[in-house]
Amino acid sequence: MRATLFLWVLVVVLRVGYALWAVQIDPFLRRDPLHGDAVVHDHIAWTLVSEGRYVYEKGLQVAPAYIWLMAGVYALVGHQPQAVRLVNALLGLLALAGLWVMGRRLFGERVANGTLLLAALHPHLLMITGWLYTENLVLPLLVWSMTFCVLTVSDGADTSGWRWVLVGGLLGMLALTRASFLPFILLVALWVWRFTVRREPRPPDSARQEPRPPDSARQEPRPPKGMGGRSGLRAAAILLLTACLTVAPYVAYLYARFGHFIPVGLGGYVFLWANNPEADGGFRPGLPETMVVGGKVVDVQQAIASVDPVERDRKALRLALQWVWENPGAFACLLWLKTRLSLSAFGLQDPGNRRLAMALRGADLLYWLYLLMAVYGFARMIPRRGSSSACPYTPKVALQWLVILLAGWVWLTIWVYAGGSRPMLPLQPYLVLGVVWGCSTLIWRTSRFGST
Repeated sequence: MRATLFLWVLVVVLRVGYALWAVQIDPFLRRDPLHGDAVVHDHIAWTLVSEGRYVYEKGLQVAPAYIWLMAGVYALVGHQPQAVRLVNALLGLLALAGLWVMGRRLFGERVANGTLLLAALHPHLLMITGWLYTENLVLPLLVWSMTFCVLTVSDGADTSGWRWVLVGGLLGMLALTRASFLPFILLVALWVWRFTVRREPRPPDSARQEPRPPDSARQEPRPPKGMGGRSGLRAAAILLLTACLTVAPYVAYLYARFGHFIPVGLGGYVFLWANNPEADGGFRPGLPETMVVGGKVVDVQQAIASVDPVERDRKALRLALQWVWENPGAFACLLWLKTRLSLSAFGLQDPGNRRLAMALRGADLLYWLYLLMAVYGFARMIPRRGSSSACPYTPKVALQWLVILLAGWVWLTIWVYAGGSRPMLPLQPYLVLGVVWGCSTLIWRTSRFGST
């Protein structure tokens, strides 16, 4: 317990200290403290505080929750982006806490502590706290919603209606932070319906021994027949209803302002931005001046011009879809570029010099080993057939399927929009957990083999 407390103090000091010094440490922030989308987020939030109006600077692409959070910070301390970075550090610690709680419950304190340390030092998860990006709020909302999902399924669903209300609220806020996660709520509801069972409550942590690696003698309760029945349907319905009620006020506001039903945000302009003849598979800013569609050269800005932002977004979507339909080979090349960028350690298209390019190749090699170990770790969560814990619906297997759904959704959004290290951020906490569990399993199996 003392070691865990010391570790948490170390992690808090690390994260808060980095937030204070990020502008001096991060090479991107040294060039521009408001890097990338942070310029837009900062402008919208400060305009909301100083003028009392919410401006849609990027059309309807930006979901509002993180902007509201920034505006709240600015309302308290003034126009101070550094204060937002401190809030980002606290949000990062909140995400780490959710990951640690689930890791301790399913894998034991040693694995949870290893996951906490590695996630605290993970370059992507650490550097994002210095950037005023929506991912800082996405991560704690996603991690805690998945943690509550897995722990509620593990405990049983007889008296857990309030937990599904909480999960639905967290997922609704997640959709208000990143609109692309709105359909993911349906996937989570299907998972809840499938894995929720009527089960006796688990004994408290004090009455259970710390879990051991996969082939240990730990007993997992075998769920009764009828998984995914009435109990699961009720839990999924509660989750969906709460998520819809969380999102509904903002959707109603958009309808009153624009006269269209808009599910939090629109992605047509971003789709055109990411899928055009000059796209590079990443978040390259700007649109091409012209595109060849329908056998003729089209001026892009003129083709999507409209006073109504909703109509402009729809025109952009139609133009991009037409280009994809007429150029399947070019789109396939884009898919490969998006995949390659997302499997790269830092996702840089142009390193700028040969020495940096060589360093990035070495980083990519380490990153691929990291990904392979994460996959191995999640594969080892499946109990061996014939073992005493070979129930196909253990909490570890439930977590495994939930992460598979998350990974599938993340990769779908990467292929639809753009690749890189940033779109992979929602997966990183669980990749870290998989790496730590995989390493602990390998160590345990190696020591067991050596002892025989």
